[in-house]
Amino acid sequence: MDTHNLRTFQSHPEVRALLEERARALATQDVTDIAASGDLMIRFRLGDERYALPARCAREIQPLRAYTPLFGVPPFIVGLVNMHGRLLTCIDLRPLLDLPVGPPAPGSFLILLQESGHELVLLADSILGMTTDALELSPSPVTASNSAASWVRGVDRDLSLVIDPAALLVDPRLIVEYQAVA
Repeated sequence: MDTHNLRTFQSHPEVRALLEERARALATQDVTDIAASGDLMIRFRLGDERYALPARCAREIQPLRAYTPLFGVPPFIVGLVNMHGRLLTCIDLRPLLDLPVGPPAPGSFLILLQESGHELVLLADSILGMTTDALELSPSPVTASNSAASWVRGVDRDLSLVIDPAALLVDPRLIVEYQAVA
């Protein structure tokens, strides 16, 4: 049988059925392998530290073009950013982890997180890439304030601090209440 001729496949339904079955098996195997190997993780850098978070919670990554600093807010709030006509709060994880903070570096990125109806934009100095691997985590480090952040899942084998976006988005420290100055 000539396997290079399309008419051969069309005239032999058993060959076509066999190839379709193989294609389905290969597609299922790829999905199963990815699921078994772990979450797809976005890896990024803030200062000298590396971080990772599940890609399923990230809706978009884009370069930081401009931001509007806000007066009188906690140091973890970088300011407001415009993403597709929507003003969103951008935060820097460093102050929440008791690490030194500064203004965003040129070439920084924004990671839009969305989970359970909550949205938040994270600042990243650089995006290191995406990986899919089994997460074997070591216990999370203790911050300078002697308490580990509830949204830090641990440290992976690449020494990246793994973040739980769902827990981060509901961290009560992120709630900023406005109080008028008398």
